[in-house]
Amino acid sequence: MILLCRLSILLGLTFCLFPPITVSAQDNIVRRAAFDIGSATIKCTIADVDISTGHIVKTVEKLSRKVDFAEDLARSYDGNFSKEIRSEGIEAIKEMKLKAIEHRALEFFGVGGAAARSARNGRAYFVRIKKETGIPCRVISVQQAALLSYHAVRQQLDMSSRDLLVWDIGGSSMKMTARRPDGGLIFHIDAMASVSFKNIVINMIQGKDINTVSSPNPMSESEVARALNYAQSYAEMNVPPPLMARIRASRMGMAGIGGVHYYSIPGTLGGREKSYTRDEVKKALKKWTGQPDEAFDSDYADTRLTNLILVLGYMQAMGLDTVYPFKINEADGLLAVPEFW
Repeated sequence: MILLCRLSILLGLTFCLFPPITVSAQDNIVRRAAFDIGSATIKCTIADVDISTGHIVKTVEKLSRKVDFAEDLARSYDGNFSKEIRSEGIEAIKEMKLKAIEHRALEFFGVGGAAARSARNGRAYFVRIKKETGIPCRVISVQQAALLSYHAVRQQLDMSSRDLLVWDIGGSSMKMTARRPDGGLIFHIDAMASVSFKNIVINMIQGKDINTVSSPNPMSESEVARALNYAQSYAEMNVPPPLMARIRASRMGMAGIGGVHYYSIPGTLGGREKSYTRDEVKKALKKWTGQPDEAFDSDYADTRLTNLILVLGYMQAMGLDTVYPFKINEADGLLAVPEFW
């Protein structure tokens, strides 16, 4: 009996000193630093991620530094990144990593896209990044880049991925992503984008040499009409029928990312709102037709009008009424995709 009493007392003390371990929601939260090693800028997003759901609980800080890999590659005589730009990139990543560590980040990952795919030493450079910074890095495909952007928009909107449509227009590429009824993703990736469409207008609509003419402005009403017809016809012929049907059947607008949606179109509409409509783009196109570069007051004046034409042509082809512009980068999407961690 005495032995049992002593054992009971001992167990009681043990329970008080070492209470049972319980699992809380915080056990699933990990602070991550995701790096988007882009063509002109390295971006880093530091955030708390619920690894059980892939949900970004809190964005701690976003960092960026201009490192112009694309410009360096354009000047390269052998298709390689220069020694100088490679060192500059690694130093930038190291600085961002130190900042992330100050914020107590525990996991790190980086991705690179177009410039790294194009450079002959791009993949070897990413091996060096991992060796010198300790950050695992990967050169990703265009489809993977579209997927990351898709997840980033979904996180920001906090909505079901089945209802989401993402349209990304940059300088040299266009990407559209949506979810199929069976759960898979539909991608549309095309070289028709801001600069490429501008050059088509100069060459095919105006009959000028793009090697000597850099801007189509001012454009006449007839030139605008022909360019708009071209953009709409191109969209009708090139956007895959399943994606076209998905867009037309959706009750939602399209999430627009990339410089054209977030900067160019709002700039010609007079300011950025939560969304812009097809009718607003039509009105802006009429307003800016016939205007010279100087009237746009922008470093990107040469593409301002043709961007309106391109977007309106696609919206008309797809029966799309509304676009919601977002400032999104691939690091935002990278945080929540388990395949990279």
